[in-house]
Formats: sequence, C-alpha cells, structure tokens
Amino acid sequence: MAYKNESEEVFDSIAEHFDRTRRTPWKEVVDFLDTLKGDVLDLCCGNGRHCCSAVERGLNTVGLDVSEELLKIAKKNCPEAFFIRGDARYLPIKDETFDAVLYIAGIHHLREGRVRSLRECERVLRPGGRLLVSSWSKYADRWDLGEDERDVMVPWTRDDGVVFQRYYHLYTLEELEGEVIKAHLTVEDTFSSGENNYVVGVRGG
Repeated sequence: MAYKNESEEVFDSIAEHFDRTRRTPWKEVVDFLDTLKGDVLDLCCGNGRHCCSAVERGLNTVGLDVSEELLKIAKKNCPEAFFIRGDARYLPIKDETFDAVLYIAGIHHLREGRVRSLRECERVLRPGGRLLVSSWSKYADRWDLGEDERDVMVPWTRDDGVVFQRYYHLYTLEELEGEVIKAHLTVEDTFSSGENNYVVGVRGG
C-alpha cells in the first residue's frame, strides 16, 4: 500500500508562486550536471528549473513530480524534457533506465519511506550510474532545535497571503550519507553548502 504524500496538495496550491520565486538553478546541481552524459531523471523536479539546465547540456532528461500543477509549469518552462507524475517512493520507471538521478530538495518532505525512495533511485540507475541527493541541514542557522529534533513544519506564505505548512525532515550530513548507504549505493562524495547537505552515490555493477 502506497504512503500518503501530503506534499501533493501543498505544492499544487503554491505552484505558481513557487515558480515565480524559484527560477535559478543551484550551482551545486549545475556542477554535477557538467560531469554527466546520457539519460537523467530529475526526481521531485518542481517547476523544471534543473531539467532546463540538463537539457542545455545535451542530456536526455525526464522530470518526475507528485504535483500535477508543478508539472504543468515544468512542461512550459522546459518543453524539451519529458515529464511524468509519480511518487518518489514508487517510481513508475523500469529498472536500469538512467545514467544519473537528481534528487534535489525532495527527500526531506517525506514523513515515511525516505530510504525506500533512495532504493528506488538505485533501482532505476544503470550500473555505474550516479545519484545527487540534497536535503535541508539540521545545523543551518535558522534552526534552534534539540539534538534529537529532526521534524519541523515550515510555513509558505503565498503572494495572496494564504499560509501553507510544509513538512521537513532535517538531516545531518551523516544521517543522509547513512541512508544512501542503506539504499545499497556507494558514497562517492559528501558536502554541505549553504543550508543544504549533499551526497553523491554510485550504483555498483
């Protein structure tokens, strides 16, 4: 039985505002894209900003998101990519389809099934394929949390003043690395940048 994905309703509701305020691709993602060739999945692609960067580099790009409204916007922003709707924990994709997976600022919105979603990334990667996953960091300056606190609700105020609450699981870098390892990926690199943690994982042969 699939888990309920509470992010769907929230992101459908804020999609247009999200798009107007989230147009710039992240440097860390662009740097990763510059190392790639072949077929790329942008998991939790949002408005498609990183899909556009992938297409610009000649990569065959598929974007996947649970939000139908964000996908409509992504298709307009990046018509050269192919988009599908789906849950990051149950990818509607065949085994060994991609040379790389981007999983940017998505895993931290899942209350359950985070390791499962990483195992899905491993499943759809070809041998030698690489994953870049990012999450918000528990140790970012904005948080004042106890040592064991990880789960927070963060308000998004839409431009019409309506407030929506978004769930986040705040990772330490070590925790994110550990979950990538649980997904049977070999860790190639780990780093923090700004308020985000990043892990690069590689699927074995």
